[in-house]
Amino acid sequence: MLPAFALSNVYSDHMVFQRGKPIRIAGTAPAGAKVSVSFDGLRKNVAADKRGEWAAEFPALPAGGPHEVRVENGHGAAIELRDVAVGDVWFCGGQSNMEFPVVGSQYYGLPGGWELSGSFHDPDLRILYAKRAVSPDGPCRDLPRGAAWKPATSRDAIGICSAVGFLFGTLLRKRLGIPIGIVSSNWGGCRIEPWIDEGTLRRHRMARELEQIERARKALERGPDAEARRAAADAKRRMKTLAEWLEKKFFASDPEATKAALASWAKPEADEGAWRRGPLASFTGAKAPGVVWYRRRVAVPEGWDPKRVRVRADWMNDTDETFWDGKRIGETTIDTPVYWYSPRNYAVPAALAKPGEHVLAIRLANHFGTGGLGPLWLAEDGSDRRVPLGEGEWSERVEMRPSKACGERPVAPVGCEQDPRAVFTLPSTLFNAMFAPLAPFHFRGAIWYQGCSNCDGDGPARYAAHQKLLVESWRRATSSPDMAFLQVQLASFQENRPADRLPDDFWKDFEPGDEPWCDMRATQMKIRDVPLADLVTAVDVGDHSDIHPADKRTVAERLDALAGKMVYGAKGPATGPTLKAVTRKGDALRCTFSDLGGGLVVRPRTAELAGVLGGPGAADEIAAEEHAFAVAPARGKWVWASAKREGDAVLVRAPGVAKPARVRYAWSRYNPSVRLANKAGYPVFPFEGAAR
Repeated sequence: MLPAFALSNVYSDHMVFQRGKPIRIAGTAPAGAKVSVSFDGLRKNVAADKRGEWAAEFPALPAGGPHEVRVENGHGAAIELRDVAVGDVWFCGGQSNMEFPVVGSQYYGLPGGWELSGSFHDPDLRILYAKRAVSPDGPCRDLPRGAAWKPATSRDAIGICSAVGFLFGTLLRKRLGIPIGIVSSNWGGCRIEPWIDEGTLRRHRMARELEQIERARKALERGPDAEARRAAADAKRRMKTLAEWLEKKFFASDPEATKAALASWAKPEADEGAWRRGPLASFTGAKAPGVVWYRRRVAVPEGWDPKRVRVRADWMNDTDETFWDGKRIGETTIDTPVYWYSPRNYAVPAALAKPGEHVLAIRLANHFGTGGLGPLWLAEDGSDRRVPLGEGEWSERVEMRPSKACGERPVAPVGCEQDPRAVFTLPSTLFNAMFAPLAPFHFRGAIWYQGCSNCDGDGPARYAAHQKLLVESWRRATSSPDMAFLQVQLASFQENRPADRLPDDFWKDFEPGDEPWCDMRATQMKIRDVPLADLVTAVDVGDHSDIHPADKRTVAERLDALAGKMVYGAKGPATGPTLKAVTRKGDALRCTFSDLGGGLVVRPRTAELAGVLGGPGAADEIAAEEHAFAVAPARGKWVWASAKREGDAVLVRAPGVAKPARVRYAWSRYNPSVRLANKAGYPVFPFEGAAR
């Protein structure tokens, strides 16, 4: 089938071309067809090649606009683009901490993001958001359907954008005063390998990744729908098995208790004397398999349209029945794809949604692992009005726990993971679908926040090679050899439990040791071996109980400062000190640093740290109980150490280690004390070193 006359969907009204670089406009047409392309009146005539692809190139321009583009096929069809700008274009990629949106849920969205996205207005900051997609078949011409450039003048444009990317873009606008294009293309939980193109993997003989690609390709060669048919048959079998287990065993575990609960627990007048009361985040009933009920009183505000009142939730794990004033208003069963993590949007009958107080009840069934409720709110459909329901007093009561005869769930809650068309972990598949369509563009730079998903096995050891190949892949694909690459080093983090946080002193009894998270941070430092590439650290802005720390502004500010120095000629320091040398001095190790940025300082303890340790601490000293430094002999165990600043160096020692030979700083998943910094305010990068 011959390609139709079209522009790639990376082109649209409000788009941004990179200043100072040739402007390339590309699309499709039947092979041999003539296409006329005009850019501000300058015309180029081209023809589609045998694959049905064409491209026209125009001279580089300085920043500015608006410009207009018109593409004609000579048969009366024309495509016009308006309000086209020329400025600087940056790609923002990575996993969930880059995907983390401006407007999201209680634990996955920028604090104040709803208000910010509704009030912010800058038509010269433009955003292109790429939806998730995979392609095992090779590079795609287009981004997933619906891609379009939008000016940052509405919640529709801003809300879904990467928070780091958006904030970075706003800072670039202030710095440069020219149009800025932000391309937000991310996938939470992704590894780095899917973002590297196959050609780069072949040039560097990456055998493991190439074997994975070949295995997927062979599966696809069994027929265009072979995997789909296999997956459908497998899913049908699994669903039948699961449905029978739920009906005959799980929900039949305690029929008398279930009968009693269904008879009265949803009613507004139900007796809550036996229910546990408190904040929703404090409840633990759904952490184990079983059926648990949740109730609370909710108020529909005056002025809301009763016909448009909805109960919404980001997710409920696993299935649910939801009641309003005793009437069931919705349910999500195993027939819903990814039901354990799918949004809920239940309409309240207009007759029951009058302004005033009502009773919401949720019957939650957790039949695998840990369950619970995601962020909930009351919403008026078609407007911005909403009432968060996560705060305030709730009631919880367990209906039943599965009996021993029930046994474990017979199938895990997974879908068609073996179908190559659905696997986002295969090498090159995300590059093909979410980066390759951008090949006609030039980029001024890229910011990259990823690494968590590569911390398993030998991932940290292989990451040094992968991150170099990633930069090479992107620069080659976009013909942007001078594209800057700015990376974010992994933030501090211990355990993802934002609704049931660890105590602030959870780390006090920890011993120093090895941790892949720290190995990854060390490997990420090697990006500095790549020309025009560098990184910033987020080790001091993490959250011990949330893998998605809320402070994305500090990350964006550091990326902006680094871009200012690397790309835009700004003066002064833009990153923190790095370890330069370690020497022995009696029973201590003396550490010296590069990139001092005006000198080394020990920042005051945070209020949290001071509270845990019982005081502010002495100036220029870091106590062993802060777990910031550790030392070890040439062969032997690591122990926590104290440190004292001496000018622009630190002396590190520990009682009982007479001849320390090795030193570590901030070498933990979560670092309670990251107080060593330069005078510019940038923290010292985590390090491991040995005495000369």
